[in-house]
Amino acid sequence: MKKIVVFLMVAFLILGIGFVASASTVDLYLDSAPNAYGSPNYDPWWTAAKTSASAGSFVNMANGINPLNVGTTYFEIQDAVVYSFGDLGKRLHWIYWVPGETITSLTAKNFQIAMDYVWDGMTYDFYDDYYGSRWLTPTRWEDYNGGVIGSAGFAWWGAYNVNTPEALAADLAAWDPSQGNITLSVRMEGYNGSLTAYHPRVPEPATMLLLGLGLVGLAGIRRKFKG
Repeated sequence: MKKIVVFLMVAFLILGIGFVASASTVDLYLDSAPNAYGSPNYDPWWTAAKTSASAGSFVNMANGINPLNVGTTYFEIQDAVVYSFGDLGKRLHWIYWVPGETITSLTAKNFQIAMDYVWDGMTYDFYDDYYGSRWLTPTRWEDYNGGVIGSAGFAWWGAYNVNTPEALAADLAAWDPSQGNITLSVRMEGYNGSLTAYHPRVPEPATMLLLGLGLVGLAGIRRKFKG
């Protein structure tokens, strides 16, 4: 009887290890990319992104306009605005890398993505608003280097139907003070994950301390001049 119990325990342990080993993981990354719709710089960016994401060396926001955001998921408005002239602007891109899978196997596991954003206190379901469904099966994905890699983009359209630098500058100035976040969510059988992009950048504690000291100093100067 003891041998049977031990055998069953070992069998369950082996099956459990096998189940854990077969569970898929999804690596999520974020960057600001050239406009996928027309920019000649998009394809080189995507080639480099696939290489680094599949190798585990991708650096978030490495191509954003603010060097302070490199390695974080903070972004500037200019990182997520496209337009119909000049360099065509930039678009936020979430990259998802699923090692050890194929599009066929992920489709069988009902792999889907969703995108939500909270902007100036209002909540939006991006895919439901534009496509009529909260969860979508990806279209921008491919079998790559022993796994599946894909991307999902988000951008506002600047200078809409005007297409002048002046209109774009006015839009950027109007949108920059806004606050919010954008989240890409991923789900499939046995897995749920997400990655959130934030605007504006939250000052580091040391920066806040320096700002506070600066304000105190200004207050002292003001008192000095008043006195």
